Amino acid sequence: MFLLLLLTATLIIYLLATRKFNYWKNKNVPYQKPTVLFGNYGDIIKQKKNFAEGVQDICKKFPNEKFIGAFYSTEPILIPIDPDIIKLILTKDFYYFNGRELSDHSYKEPAALNVFSSYGDNWRVLRKNMTILFSSAKMKNMFHLIEKCSYVFEAMLDRETAVSKELETRSVAARYTIECIGACVFGVDTKTMAEDAQDNPFRRIAMLNSQSKYTTFIRGIRSVWPTIFYGLGFKLMSRQMNFFKNLITSVMAQRQYKPSGRNDFLDLILSWKQNQHIIGESITNIKTGENLKVSLVADDDLLVAQCFVFFNAGFETSATILSYTLYELAKDERIQNKALEEVDKFLAKHNNKLNYECVSEFPYLWAAVGEAQRLYPVLGVIFRETMEDYVLPGGVLVEKGMRVHIPVYYLHHNPEYFPDPEKFCPERFFGDEKSNVNPYTYLPFGEGPRTCIGK
Repeated sequence: MFLLLLLTATLIIYLLATRKFNYWKNKNVPYQKPTVLFGNYGDIIKQKKNFAEGVQDICKKFPNEKFIGAFYSTEPILIPIDPDIIKLILTKDFYYFNGRELSDHSYKEPAALNVFSSYGDNWRVLRKNMTILFSSAKMKNMFHLIEKCSYVFEAMLDRETAVSKELETRSVAARYTIECIGACVFGVDTKTMAEDAQDNPFRRIAMLNSQSKYTTFIRGIRSVWPTIFYGLGFKLMSRQMNFFKNLITSVMAQRQYKPSGRNDFLDLILSWKQNQHIIGESITNIKTGENLKVSLVADDDLLVAQCFVFFNAGFETSATILSYTLYELAKDERIQNKALEEVDKFLAKHNNKLNYECVSEFPYLWAAVGEAQRLYPVLGVIFRETMEDYVLPGGVLVEKGMRVHIPVYYLHHNPEYFPDPEKFCPERFFGDEKSNVNPYTYLPFGEGPRTCIGK
């Protein structure tokens, strides 16, 4: 009897796990034969490879296709490979692909109410109301805060190099970017670069982003089977959200729940709270040409979610880019000296003082940063979701709810677009060479209306 039950259960699991495996075959879309439970993402699910490299391996098997089908465990996934198809998805027909992924489940996570994870009308209203913070004038007004953090960074490096000439760049870069984000976004001195910062609460909360194998596994369960994940009562990042709720409440109270005149991100959030609503255009206007307006209630959950994503996305992405740039500069003395010469000339010209103009007057250093982003893109895969049925060129129908994985890492490491792709070569993005980069083959910030707001 037990054996019969076991065989029956095994058969049921097998049938459930493979019930969609003819999906791409029926659509006559090229695809790799999937395996039970893992689909084509086995090395990713088993944590043998990171997500970007795993998707790159799938793409390499179909170098001449415009798009391919795959299976993320049991679920069908569309992977566009051709830059023209990617342009349709990210820009031209953005309306049909405006969601990140798992849109129907985003409301179940307080952290997912942020501008990065939201979609549709909510995303468009949030994005519109945040964009005003990123004008050149506001960036320039914040520069003195970055400059101050940079001198503290310099002092920290002096201390660290007195102990050892070898530094783990990811750690020191994260301590710097956390302090910058704290100053510019929240008006808080995080003290993450202080000598006794080992038990600093901001460093501790940032360390929670370092995913253990267990955390990665749990995230995988949510990504593949969100209904099961939330049905079992799981939540992501609840500890981080509690930390930020306490932090934001405290700083808001200090500012008496009114904008302080600092013109930082928290002032913007406080203006929303005062007005109780934020208003913007409906995303359906893109399709219909109408002028429908949408209003969002600016409650505490919405406000804290924006602060949460700005801290995480702000420090994490910047620290990653900075650390890899420093790492590659350290490995190549020629490139390092060329960048250093550019900086020295700027300082000589400006009486040894940094100013906001350095943003536009370091073309070679920026080329090095751009090349680091090519080699090590922060998001090696961009996630999208089909929000309405859509017909791809060639007549393939992509149904509402289909997940789309745009293979950024594969594009950045494709020798067709970037010769000798594993070599660190800032010259690719220096001077006139920048114009030789094919559109939609270089996507460190994404592209289209949802391009990274921090770009």
